[in-house]
Amino acid sequence: MSYKGIDVSYANGSIDWNKVKESIDFAIIRSSFGSDLPSQIDSFFYQNVAGCEKNGIPYGLYHFAYFVDEKTAKDEADFAIRLAKECQNVRFIALDIEEDSVRYAQRVGKAPNWTSCAVTFLERIKAAGYLPVLYTNQSWMTSVFNYEKLRSYKLWYAAPGASAPKYSPSIWQCDWEGSVPGIHGDVDMDLCYDETIFSGKSKSSRNQPEISQIYSSKAVDKHVIVTSTNGVNIRSGAGTSYNILGAIPYNITVKVTRQTSGGGYTWGLTTYNGVKGWIACDFTKEIGSVKTEKEESTFKKGTVVQVKNAVDLNFVVIASENGKVKLAPMDGQTITVDNNSVVACR
Repeated sequence: MSYKGIDVSYANGSIDWNKVKESIDFAIIRSSFGSDLPSQIDSFFYQNVAGCEKNGIPYGLYHFAYFVDEKTAKDEADFAIRLAKECQNVRFIALDIEEDSVRYAQRVGKAPNWTSCAVTFLERIKAAGYLPVLYTNQSWMTSVFNYEKLRSYKLWYAAPGASAPKYSPSIWQCDWEGSVPGIHGDVDMDLCYDETIFSGKSKSSRNQPEISQIYSSKAVDKHVIVTSTNGVNIRSGAGTSYNILGAIPYNITVKVTRQTSGGGYTWGLTTYNGVKGWIACDFTKEIGSVKTEKEESTFKKGTVVQVKNAVDLNFVVIASENGKVKLAPMDGQTITVDNNSVVACR
């Protein structure tokens, strides 16, 4: 028995996953390529994962390699793992090495041992708790890789147009010009012969925010301070029904990077003590951007400085010939500049 699937990337544009789900059993989504940079996350990664999550489509991820040695192979694996941890139901992470990977290595004057690099990447994926899969073709298996050292990994075998795969892969990429309702233009088609890949228990990251909510929320850049004396819970999703991952105490300031609404609350995505999740912003107060000492405001002689909100200023520095003295501000406190400058540091 085989299962019908597709593999997609930015090249397939915006996909109507509600239509697609009627024609497929699974999907493989490109997450990233090369180094861990925002520009090297596939531009449709979040949208495609959200579509699969929302429509109950089992999916795996794949990363396109530009590593040139074992160290960069490990780094690229960590990049793929980091993105997988933002998802809820990743079934596997595949490594894709192709001719463009070779051209890049040649351009920077490197000659990688592709087998050793692949093993490094795939073992890193395995150590993180994900199923490692190798995407390759007959040419690479016979002419580039020492495939005996890679045979233990699940194989995603590229052989479009063949009547049947020469090897016994877990997944066969059988067509590069497929057609599926909900996708404009050609799409890669795949057949999965290993039911354990998609029917087994998925790698779940319930201690991570819901990726569909990350995608549907809007980007913001602000700082808030917790005003509830009981603190505010950090949840895995933007709603009170989601799991509590931790809490932020009263009077602590955090940065909010995305915002959405749900259940009568405004929710903000933040990170506190290494825990990333959603907080109800209704129990916080926005205080604007937090500045560093390099972004300080200097008040000249004769200026009266009044602290209107103690959380707005971390301290006030009086600059004098003898150096700087830090003063903790209090609400309503005023400082008049006399012979020295006063620097208000946020």
